[in-house]
Amino acid sequence: MTEYQPELETLRDIDTNFHRLFETVNDSEGYPPMPGDDPLATLRRARAQIDAALFAYRRRTEGATLADDGTCLLQWDPPSAPPRRLRFEPDSTGEMWTRRELEWTGAEWRPCGSDCVDNVAIRAPAAARYPDPVDPTPIETMLEWIRDSWVRPDPPVLVFAETATTELGVVVCVDDELRYRERDSDQWYPATTDEFYHHLRAHGQPTLRSLSETPLCRHHFTPSPLRQ
Repeated sequence: MTEYQPELETLRDIDTNFHRLFETVNDSEGYPPMPGDDPLATLRRARAQIDAALFAYRRRTEGATLADDGTCLLQWDPPSAPPRRLRFEPDSTGEMWTRRELEWTGAEWRPCGSDCVDNVAIRAPAAARYPDPVDPTPIETMLEWIRDSWVRPDPPVLVFAETATTELGVVVCVDDELRYRERDSDQWYPATTDEFYHHLRAHGQPTLRSLSETPLCRHHFTPSPLRQ
């Protein structure tokens, strides 16, 4: 269930938007409350959410398949750092290998270095104990999951884990504005997508949670920073 939670959240949000649109069509006296009060804009957002969910699913299924060329792949999530990969790729003779190290940028894998090695030995459990490596969800896709969700009773948010020097950070979307606040901060501040790529380098890949699962609540994000 946890693996498909983002897709379920997206479908619930789309269902809510469509329900409001149906009410709009049947209501001859006016519009029911809905983000932006614009049925066409709501349809466009729903289409974008569907595209994001399909993209995430495609990345998950395609990333799980490795070329049948003897390549060995090791992937892990370091604490307070982006996901990393090691690839061992054999040459045509199988005698020499290229070791490649890659780091997740939030959108793709960035090469960090490579060298040629030999005498590669690999030992693994006889039975599968770990999932097949897949690409992490891109930051852009994760931000699509939380857009236009502030009207929900318990909106989804993105959470960056705490580190030795920084507190847990939470990203919400209010009135189409991305807002970021750390647990012990005195205020939130508006943030851009590019800033979250930098956060990923210091905190690691964010996770999707409900606002109620974090130490923060709605009032921590609604007053203007200038009035706090």
